[in-house]
Amino acid sequence: MMVSLIKRRYNMRTYCLITLFLFHFATVTTATSLMSVMLPLNLNVNDGLVIEMANFAVTEHNKRTNANLKLAQILSCKAFLSAISNTYTIELLANDIAETKKYTARLIEIFTDSTYKLQSFQLAP
Repeated sequence: MMVSLIKRRYNMRTYCLITLFLFHFATVTTATSLMSVMLPLNLNVNDGLVIEMANFAVTEHNKRTNANLKLAQILSCKAFLSAISNTYTIELLANDIAETKKYTARLIEIFTDSTYKLQSFQLAP
């Protein structure tokens, strides 16, 4: 009986340790993957949010560079979603007085701020 009780206690301890390890591993793995894995998503270019972000990107670029670009057309918008922030890549056409050019704008939306920040705005290849 004593041997049986010791075996049962040993098996229960092993089971608890294995369960604790698996729970910890699953938690760390899930938290890490939520922070690092970003799922791409194509957004509708006619959506009000996409239009707002594109206008924000052009306006912010104009402020930073003293340019005078006007948004002409949004070609595409991709969202990369994660647990911490969303990143958007917008391809757009913008014109100054002389000509229309294609640009790529990258915006980040951090959930704690609830605002957009322009990461980059450059001529598209």
